Amino acid sequence: MIKKIISRICAYFSATVLAYVIIILGILTYFNSPNSYHHEDKKFTVEKGMTFREVVDKLYAERIIKSPSTFLYFSQLVKGIDPKVRYGEYFFEKNISYYKILHKMLRGYIFFHKITIAEGLSSNSALTIINNSHGLIGDAPKSIAEGSILPETYFYSFNDSKSITLKRMQTTMQKTINELWEKRDLTIPVKTKEQAIILASIVEKETGLESERPKVASVFTNRLHKGIKLQSDPTIIYSFTFGDKKLERPIKLSDIRNNSPYNTYYIYGLPPTPICNPGIASIKAVLNPPKTNYLYFVATGSGGSHHFSSTIQEHNEYVAKYRALLQSKQENAISSHKAALAPNDNATNSPQTIPMGSNSPNNNASATGANNSSSTNNAAANTASTTTNQAAINDSTTEAVGANKNNRKQTKTGVAKISHKTKISENANSGAKK
Repeated sequence: MIKKIISRICAYFSATVLAYVIIILGILTYFNSPNSYHHEDKKFTVEKGMTFREVVDKLYAERIIKSPSTFLYFSQLVKGIDPKVRYGEYFFEKNISYYKILHKMLRGYIFFHKITIAEGLSSNSALTIINNSHGLIGDAPKSIAEGSILPETYFYSFNDSKSITLKRMQTTMQKTINELWEKRDLTIPVKTKEQAIILASIVEKETGLESERPKVASVFTNRLHKGIKLQSDPTIIYSFTFGDKKLERPIKLSDIRNNSPYNTYYIYGLPPTPICNPGIASIKAVLNPPKTNYLYFVATGSGGSHHFSSTIQEHNEYVAKYRALLQSKQENAISSHKAALAPNDNATNSPQTIPMGSNSPNNNASATGANNSSSTNNAAANTASTTTNQAAINDSTTEAVGANKNNRKQTKTGVAKISHKTKISENANSGAKK
């Protein structure tokens, strides 16, 4: 009799355990199965201070889970009555299982946004990007020092502070310049970290090609050593925009002659502050420039590259080639335009308007030093700043021979032989650099 009772108890217990195991396995299978109710990728935010039940209710309200009760009970079975999930923004893929949803929130696998500050952006533009970044909260400063943040891609989570994110960018710049400064060439003319960032910002704006930055840095380094004005177009632009893109326009002859402390056609040495936020490549180029004799560079007209020269004679030859290239492109554009109109009888009897596009040397928007940088693509912006107006090239030859006055006088005498060939209007621009 006792044996039968024990046998029945064992059988009942075994059946109960088996049933329990089957139920658990069923729930586990259900929790690990694709969630067909969740039809699309979606971001989900757990607000600070929310209880787990409130989180589950929100998951249901946003149509991420179909059965809040099942999700709640299983979660409590696994992690206790009140599982602790981390607040923040999560990314739940289409058909994500209940288990993965719970696992992400328990482990705090939050979704990170990214914000990219491109090389050469002004602090004004960088602040605009920060203020418009989704998920950042609080107030950013109304203005920050030019050159104080390192262009880079930064990651942040939902509800991160704008001011803290900005501080991280500035800290990264300080750390970078401190590390690179220790490895600098001790013979360079810049004597402080601040001066290094100023010169790097000019190099950054002069070329969008990373491979050319060392050469450009060597030109400015040589000019500083010789006491020659830097004569950089981007500094002229900064003298009337101060990093505000809305104020950008083609350079005028009057701009070249303005007495701003940022105008390196007017001042000797460096401007008082950086003119943008330079990237690591430009900072490295300035701190360890290659040993060259280059004093000039001018755009080649192809791919944003430049010709570099050690003498004014060689430089002027490259300038002439560049102008000839622009002239050829203009003539080709005119020929193509005429050819396109030729089959149209009506068009032949009407006045023709020749488009003055980016290939025209007489167009203010082409071949100027104007910087058209953007938060997304600094290379394009720098390419736009690789050329200088014709008046600038004439001015540059007056300063380029050396630091002593006798040499400058000799150069001014030679300028007349070059500058008389082309008439300069108030808005005329050519492709010559330095």
